[in-house]
Amino acid sequence: MALLVNLVGTIAFFGVFAAGLVFGLAGRWDLWNVWAYAGIVVVSLTFQTLAVYRKSPDLLKERMKPGTRGRDLPLRLAYNVMFIVHWGIAGLDQRFHWSDVVPQAGVVAGLVIDAIGLGLLTWAALVNPFFSPEVRIQADRGQRVISAGPYAIVRHPGYATILLSVLATGLALNSLLSILPALIYLAVTVRVTAIEDQMLHDELAGYADYAAQVRYRLLPGIW
Repeated sequence: MALLVNLVGTIAFFGVFAAGLVFGLAGRWDLWNVWAYAGIVVVSLTFQTLAVYRKSPDLLKERMKPGTRGRDLPLRLAYNVMFIVHWGIAGLDQRFHWSDVVPQAGVVAGLVIDAIGLGLLTWAALVNPFFSPEVRIQADRGQRVISAGPYAIVRHPGYATILLSVLATGLALNSLLSILPALIYLAVTVRVTAIEDQMLHDELAGYADYAAQVRYRLLPGIW
């Protein structure tokens, strides 16, 4: 039951609410790319939840726990507000035509990149049995360094793949202005990644050696 509630809540926000907000503010329902975006999100999140449940049910229980540290709640709220603003601008853009100038090929590319980003996020979640949104060392679950899969490329692939999807969503929803909140997300994520990385250096055995091998935190070849 808890799994179902979590899945429905996630899909309701990132799929149904997101599409409804765009459609509502746009004042029209005939935006095929918004339907496609919502479908990609719903299918991807459903698959991710079921796949994680099948491979690592303890991880899903960990991810469904309420945050135990005060610093997590403001961050999660900030991310949710960012997404709402992101979708809201996209919807208004379809009504007032501020920057809905993305060619159809660009819209399709955005949808494809969005799907790839969500797929990579699922990959990271399946590879890492400690893939939790809460910033803490999961000593109670025997947390250890994970260096396989996408973790062999960057140290925080979860943040990187979400960023990729958010940036692509502006193209997918045919709204260049909606990319602006994604830039704010980038700035916040860079800061959060630095804090989390320092915590892992200080508190997780073997992380310093791993960081020496995988040099980049978020963006391969850049940072």
